[in-house]
Amino acid sequence: MFGYQPPTVETVSIPLANVTVRRPRKRGDDYRLEFGRFVGRGSTLAAARADLANQIDATAASVHTPPAFARDDDGTSLIVAIDRPWGVDEYRITDAGHRLTGTYNREMHGPAEWLDRTHHYTPIPPRR
Repeated sequence: MFGYQPPTVETVSIPLANVTVRRPRKRGDDYRLEFGRFVGRGSTLAAARADLANQIDATAASVHTPPAFARDDDGTSLIVAIDRPWGVDEYRITDAGHRLTGTYNREMHGPAEWLDRTHHYTPIPPRR
């Protein structure tokens, strides 16, 4: 019979190449695992591994969240909100350029809800 079995959720071990391990020099310092821009920290090597895994997991979860767009009510700029592992990054775009205007904790369900609740932005709905 062709096809797949019903899906299950499992914890798997995936080896990562080029992870830099920094062991503490003195008691009380944390272990650090560096993988690209990710840095896992912990009082033990296992805790640092768990922290690194949580960061990679949060990044993977935010990859598929589409950005949200809005127009500032004064009409001078476009706002883009992007989901990041650490929260929502908000960028302001004008004719002169663009800049990061803020990073906000993930208190809501993503960038679209963040822009919906900001009082001086008019959200631009996605085209279907």
